[in-house]
Parts: sequence; structure tokens; C-alpha cells
Amino acid sequence: MSASSLAGAWRLESFVFTDDGGGTHTPLGESPHGLVLITPDNYLSLSFMADGRQAFAESSLLGGSADERAAAAASYVSFGGPFRVEGDEVVVEVAAAFHPNWAGSVQRRRFRLEGGTLTLMTAQAIPVDGKNLMGQAVLRRAAL
Repeated sequence: MSASSLAGAWRLESFVFTDDGGGTHTPLGESPHGLVLITPDNYLSLSFMADGRQAFAESSLLGGSADERAAAAASYVSFGGPFRVEGDEVVVEVAAAFHPNWAGSVQRRRFRLEGGTLTLMTAQAIPVDGKNLMGQAVLRRAAL
């Protein structure tokens, strides 16, 4: 499948991790919000957040108490950069990421495109809350 078939805006429907025993984990809650934006010139940006995030007491862009910033960080996932398709994988060369360890890394996600549904799956287990879990995000093509 070509990268151009993935181009567009995709709205997050579900974001679930599975452990070795088949147990499921929803670190962003049962109703997360998010977008994956994929450009025709092969850039991908992913931003997911939990529903019901608390607003900071003050509205300064760089404000928030240490506790407010920690809560915001625990409820948000974001990365992006140029990508390529290799077989059934999207390979992103991460140019920017919320998680500092991911900046400059390569993130691989297996994908499945069926009509207006895009499913992204971790290619290997990733650490989440002290466990190595496999993740899956189901997205629907966004419509105005």
C-alpha cells in the first residue's frame, strides 16, 4: 500500500493496550480524543489526550503548577515527523515528541486500512506504567 492512500485527517475512536495475559489497559481513559494528520508529502503527526483533562488555574501557555503539569503530561501522547511505508508498517522518524526519549527515535506502527478506518498497532511492546504492552489505535477518516 502506498503512503498516499493514508493521507488525510484521522479522528481517534479508541486507544487500548494489551498485556501478555490478554488484559486491556486504557491509559487515556475510555473516551480519549485525538487526531493523526498525514500529509501527501509524507509527514505524520499524532496527538492523543484523555477526556476531561483539568484546565490549569492560570491561562499562561507556560503556566500551571507542578501538579497541574504532571497531570497534563500523564494524559497526553504526541509525536510526529517524516514517515515512510515499509510493507504493513508506517515508519516515523520522530522530529518532535512530547516524550523526550522519543525525539530523534524511529517509531514503527503496523497498520491496516479498511475503507474509512485506519488501525495503528505497535510493532513491538512498549513500556506503559511499568509494563511492556502492545498498543492499538482505531481511527476514522475525518469528515467536515
